[in-house]
Amino acid sequence: MHEMALAEGILDVVLQAADGSPVRQVLVRAGALQRVVPDSLQFCFELAAAGTPAADAILVLEETPAHLCCRRCHAVASLTRPPFLCVRCGESNVDFLSGDELMVDGVELDTGWRFRPGVTGGQPVAADIPPGHLDEHARAEQAGVHAHPHA
Repeated sequence: MHEMALAEGILDVVLQAADGSPVRQVLVRAGALQRVVPDSLQFCFELAAAGTPAADAILVLEETPAHLCCRRCHAVASLTRPPFLCVRCGESNVDFLSGDELMVDGVELDTGWRFRPGVTGGQPVAADIPPGHLDEHARAEQAGVHAHPHA
């Protein structure tokens, strides 16, 4: 299950940020290319967090659209669900500009909020995506592969 691997990764970040303190709430941002099923992620997070300081934490998921640019007509669009095709010409050969992010934006403890490194003024900032990472997703999408290519 894709969401279990994601939940375990989220929990690792949360527990590191909490440093043993009880966790109240976790803010997570997931791009549309992650194809997260919110209820499944919540369930998997609860399973993974059982017996940890995050056992009673509420997971708040913000889903963000994928931004893509058509290689044929250069139209730019934001889409939240597949198929990720150009909205102008229907082309499937697109570059993904964003939408692959999965970030823990904040962890609320009894003592207050902790935000991930790089967050300024309590506002989350975009994470760096390794070069070519989104191209892997585009190739998988064109090949008809619906699972995360790194899973």
